Amino acid sequence: MANIFLTSKCNLKCPYCFADEFVNKGFEEITMENFKKVVEFIKPSQERIGLIGGEPLFHPLFGEFIDLLNADEAIKNVVIFTNGIELDRWIDKFNNEKFSFLINCNSESDIGHCQYERLKNNLLLMKDKIKNFNLGINIYSKDMDFYYIFDLLKLADKHNLRFSIALPNEKKEKSKNILKDFKEIQPKLFEFFDACIENNIVPNSDCNSIPDCLLSVEEKRTLLKLGILAEKNNMPKNTTINSFRTCNPVIDILPDLVAVRCFALSKYIKVPITQFKSLANLRSYFYNKVDLYARLSFVNKSCEDCNSRMMERCGVCFAHKLSKIEKLKKEVIKRA
Repeated sequence: MANIFLTSKCNLKCPYCFADEFVNKGFEEITMENFKKVVEFIKPSQERIGLIGGEPLFHPLFGEFIDLLNADEAIKNVVIFTNGIELDRWIDKFNNEKFSFLINCNSESDIGHCQYERLKNNLLLMKDKIKNFNLGINIYSKDMDFYYIFDLLKLADKHNLRFSIALPNEKKEKSKNILKDFKEIQPKLFEFFDACIENNIVPNSDCNSIPDCLLSVEEKRTLLKLGILAEKNNMPKNTTINSFRTCNPVIDILPDLVAVRCFALSKYIKVPITQFKSLANLRSYFYNKVDLYARLSFVNKSCEDCNSRMMERCGVCFAHKLSKIEKLKKEVIKRA
């Protein structure tokens, strides 16, 4: 999957924002010319195209972008990542099954009463008019109240939920002791899992999981219960958690045609897509510059001989390994 960053403008200020380096940090939006260039760059790979921001629905040409994607039969799958508050403005545009939505849902205390009511109303609209959408939540604090999400899931008539442990960003610096940070948020995460089981909701994640080595026997039992729940709901067991999932380059392409491997690593490496013949070449570039070193690196001395890490089943975000990656690179260059 490759994502097109439409605009830096956003109507929210989420404390965990994964694109905090760019969002609301100056007005930046993609032109129609550059949008077409990115689409043509991604299209031959036949991968899903993601539309992201900021809040992508704020782009003044958003409707025209949708028309362009809608008319192109070579494009089969487009995912729109939104906070859901502006969906009512565009609801009639999405009459093609190629469009799907991931609606990142925040609590009323985080976004305010008016915006939360708009979100609720838009979920009702989506349920009536568009079936291909899912809700998401970010677990970002040991003190957060996540129970609102079950009311929204009921409202939208959904039984699965995308979740993530919030990635490092500008507001939350990358920790020097990520294992300690994971242990701090772990009770909240498993409180969330228990609530999912109680509400018959199957959670699925995509990146940045708690390493398997930190899990207690009881917590592993909880994950087994989630696997059983997934099977009962005709979903693959491995969608429940991502402890055993290898991180691969996503590719986020900015309005100026500069690409980052993912927003968690955006400050580390950027490169213009014009230097590459294809998306596959670009992904290989990031893999060789980041992934090869990240997979050999470890966040803590105790991780050095960890079997899960060596089998690429750790799940820790590569952003936590940046200093280790740089050190390993220098050692490799020195030996060469």
